[in-house]
This record gives sequence, structure tokens and C-alpha cells, in this order.
Amino acid sequence: MRIRVGLFVVLLGLASCTASAGESTSATVVLFDVSNSTLTESVRARYQGTFGLVLAHLREDGGALGADVIDGNPLVHGGLPINETFEPCTIRDNSLECREALDEREAGVRGEAAAILETSSRGTDIFGALVLAEQFFEAYPDVGARTLVLLSDMVQSANGMHLGTVEAWTRAELSEHLARAPSVDLSDVRVYVVGAGSTALADTSPIQIEGMERFWTRWFEAMGASVVFYGSNLARFPITGGAA
Repeated sequence: MRIRVGLFVVLLGLASCTASAGESTSATVVLFDVSNSTLTESVRARYQGTFGLVLAHLREDGGALGADVIDGNPLVHGGLPINETFEPCTIRDNSLECREALDEREAGVRGEAAAILETSSRGTDIFGALVLAEQFFEAYPDVGARTLVLLSDMVQSANGMHLGTVEAWTRAELSEHLARAPSVDLSDVRVYVVGAGSTALADTSPIQIEGMERFWTRWFEAMGASVVFYGSNLARFPITGGAA
């Protein structure tokens, strides 16, 4: 089934992107999972570290950045709290002024990210947050690269889908949940999942964690995306070439 919701406020927030869409060579979306199962300090610090890698890359190469929260109902929030465009310094720029401008822009984005990670939620609607990613990418139809970074344990627990409670992830269970999952257009998007398996849910077994990986990998592929990283900790960004 296809998620269809009234996102008028969100679209208004994203409309500002379209004016500069032709100027950006890439579009990157980062989604922060703030569910209770990711509430530990070590997990949130890992998310901050990964976000720092993304920012370092954008400072060097430039591009549009959108970021938002994954909570129990991300579609009701309105505009993205982080919606910024980075332009790298060139030989034509005053190097000091350019670096200071980038520092100021990065500091603002980091502050917004820190505020997101200070919140928590009892539910986790990953699919809903991915609709916001789809909207952001639609605002940049001509960019050469689209990247999605999911900072999450990937335990969907909202809107009738509770992936963390699937018992054995048999072939039948996998097929059933794939058939029930919403559709989101993520064509040509390179996906990084960071934090998978690092969940505070004590009753989540290795079989369940591996089953969720199979589910999400299959689902992203069906949406037209390629998963280049799926794991608990990302050492570098971006990863060139195929899947890691």
C-alpha cells in the first residue's frame, strides 16, 4: 500500500529548497531515531559521530541537507528542523570569510541535531519518516547524487507494524511483512543504516535483528534504492562503490 497523507505544511517547508535545487549537486537526508530503544548515551553519541562525518563531507563537496526525527508520528511535525545547503570554498572566495561562514552554518545544524537527540518517543514510525525523505528528494530532481542516512536500530513500532516482535522471521513472515509495507519512492538513493542491532530492547534476539536486516534490505531494493551500509557503526562517509 502507498502512504498518502496531507503534508501541506511539510511541502511548504520544503518549497524553499526548490529555488536552489539547480545549484546543488547532491541531496542528503539524515533521519534520527529518538525512540526509547535508542535512548542510551552510547547510541546517541554514535549518531552524533556519524552526523559529523556527513557534515564534513558536505563542507568539502557541498550539497543540500535535510534532517528530521523518527518518532511515533513524524508526519505531523511540519517543516524539517534541518534544511540547509552547503557550498564549499573555492579559490575565488576569501578563505577566512568562507570558513567562518561554513563554521557558523555547521554550528547551527549541529545545534538542531543535538536538540533532536535530546528528545525521546515511545513509538517508531520509520516509514513515516521515509515519506519526508521522499518529499525532500522530490524537491531536488536534477541532483546527481541522493543519499539517505538512517540513524536507527530499525525497529519499526507504529501504525500496525511492529518488526521487533516478529518471532523467527521465516520466509513466510518476511513475505507477509513486505507485502504489508508501504511504498515510498526512493529511486537511485544510496542508503546508509547506522545503529542497526544496537537496540535497548532486551528481548530482541539475534535472529530478530538479522530478520529485520533482511526485511529492510529487500524493502529498500524494492523501492529503487541501494543499501551501501547496514550495521551498528560507520567508520567513513561516503562509501564509494557498491554495498559494504
